[in-house]
Amino acid sequence: MKNKKISWITPLCYVDVDLPIIKELQDVYDIYWFVILNSKDGENTKKYIEETLGENKSVHISYMWQIHRIRSLKNLFFVVNFMLKARKVKPDVYYTSEYALPFGVFFYKLIFPKKKTIAACHNVVTPKGASNERFAKFYTHIWLSTFKNIQTFSVNQYNALVGKYRRKNVLVAHLALKDYGEPVARTKSEKIRFLVFGNIVRYKRIDLLLKAVNILNNKGIDNFVVKIAGSCNDWEEKYAPLIECPDRYELDIRRIPNENVANLFGDSDYFVMPYQDIAQSGAITVAFRYNLPVLCSDIKQFAEFVIDGKTGFLFKSQDENALALKMEWIIKNHNIVYDEIRSNEQQFVDENFSLKSIISKYKHYIDNL
Repeated sequence: MKNKKISWITPLCYVDVDLPIIKELQDVYDIYWFVILNSKDGENTKKYIEETLGENKSVHISYMWQIHRIRSLKNLFFVVNFMLKARKVKPDVYYTSEYALPFGVFFYKLIFPKKKTIAACHNVVTPKGASNERFAKFYTHIWLSTFKNIQTFSVNQYNALVGKYRRKNVLVAHLALKDYGEPVARTKSEKIRFLVFGNIVRYKRIDLLLKAVNILNNKGIDNFVVKIAGSCNDWEEKYAPLIECPDRYELDIRRIPNENVANLFGDSDYFVMPYQDIAQSGAITVAFRYNLPVLCSDIKQFAEFVIDGKTGFLFKSQDENALALKMEWIIKNHNIVYDEIRSNEQQFVDENFSLKSIISKYKHYIDNL
């Protein structure tokens, strides 16, 4: 007999976060999953969900299509509608990672019972340079002030939460590794390939990487390639002018289809994250899944995931010269250190990111809610 009935609400942007969890929990709880989709990528996401869960799924899925812009008053009816549908199944527990901007939190207060609701918070601290940063900070404060039961996805974000908000019942569970299937066998290249993957936004500081490549190129270091794959709204204006040597790059500036991701990582050697700020990163879990050593800035958010020279590599944040020096060292020592770094990283992943341990945290929290 299943323990509890859950109404689970997920926006398109967090489907890959919740999907592996729901896949495991569907046989433990009676889950009614409300997935918020839009026309831009909704059909692909729906296909991804159905293929992942397979024919034997027991979760009840309702796909909710958001056809109006977030700021449209018509969207308020959509927000209230999916909340009422989630309440209609009379669940024991509500779980939501849908912020329903810009007014959703106030409707949650009216429609969902506070004691039964778990509110996920991916960015307790809003990254500097994030889109609509000031409003994001304001809305996150309202979100965290409203709910009692909150999930964070890293120790760093947990510490930020409990340091500012009192009497919260917090679930801390890492993001599950993002699995896009097995890559085809790699065609080995003589050049070392550094990979950037995901949406390209200001706080990720891809400009530092482009400047670091220029530094290496001017020093005559050429046995490497930087692969940049991801969507960007201002690539031609902000980033393209920084490229001095196009031969050093493989560019794929668009949203990368899910079916391409495994080969993207399988064909690369290192994953680069020159971020100046972040709450937690889903992209790093993809690197962990495909055992790519990570080269990232030394901000505190990465400290729990990367030990310099052991499980990955760190460089001084916001310093293109430091990044260039670290890349130069990696290129020159690649054949010596690569296998050991990968082995250490895999051990870290096995100890901290096993799906079994993550699921057990969800179950313990939900059962004791």
